Amino acid sequence: METTFGAFLILMGFGVIWQFFPSLPERASIRAAIGAIVLNIFLPALSFHVLYNAPLNAELWIVPTTSAIVCLSTLLVAWLLYRALFQFSGGKFAKASFGALLLGAAWCNATYLGLPTVTLLLGEDYARIPILYDLLAITPLLLTVGASIGAFYGDSPFKQDLRSSLLSIAKLPPLWGAVLGVVLNALQVPLPQAFLSACKIAGSAVAPVMIFSVGLALRFSSPKSLVWILPALVLKLAFAPLIAYFTAQTLGLSGNAFAATVLEAAMPTMVLTMVISDKFKLDSELLAQTIAVTTILSFLTLPSLWRILQ
Repeated sequence: METTFGAFLILMGFGVIWQFFPSLPERASIRAAIGAIVLNIFLPALSFHVLYNAPLNAELWIVPTTSAIVCLSTLLVAWLLYRALFQFSGGKFAKASFGALLLGAAWCNATYLGLPTVTLLLGEDYARIPILYDLLAITPLLLTVGASIGAFYGDSPFKQDLRSSLLSIAKLPPLWGAVLGVVLNALQVPLPQAFLSACKIAGSAVAPVMIFSVGLALRFSSPKSLVWILPALVLKLAFAPLIAYFTAQTLGLSGNAFAATVLEAAMPTMVLTMVISDKFKLDSELLAQTIAVTTILSFLTLPSLWRILQ
């Protein structure tokens, strides 16, 4: 366990120290290029390959349902807590910060960190859990509910409607890869081995590249903001996995699939929330701090959770 997370920290560290070498390309452009390749090629290939070979059982609805319940429950509690803080601050706590912290508390890094964590701890056979957790629940919720939060609390004149949200979801290549994998799996359509091998090879690049990209995305700002992000830290790293534990158990999930689902809920704040924050002009600096601190702390909380689940 320590070796696994030590390797993660080293890979992530390469991304963090990139900014200290001015001769290298700017990290935002590198992260954008990596994101485009992963989103449009590697992750769709991985999603297709994993779900084409996955067992078609109750996990197909239990994992996304658990994911949605965890996200929305955490979002509700975060709204109640930050609403109280907003009132207590007497206006010093801006709406843009409110919205950013709601995103930071409720959405987890299910793929960028969750996928490599689950596959290294439980094996590639369980790569389906992060994909089901993310593509069938977390990301669609971010593009609908999360975007609505951004439109309401942000300072951008851009407004979000249901049509644009659904269009954003429909344009996700990994989602199409996942759906196609399930459909062809269910229909038992045989495919050339060379094609499946190509998908597997492309998918194998996802984990290390994404860990490195998380390091590129980490941004630290003033420690004064820690008091504001503390509730989000507790909700993201402790409350969310607790909800996942009881929800998945109640719905009948067990074994390694259950452990993988709970681990997914315990992942730090989703890096993709920055896209929503920047688009709607939320407090991106505060959200970046939340991502950074939850990511670092998760290397302490995840091993503890893993020992409980074993």
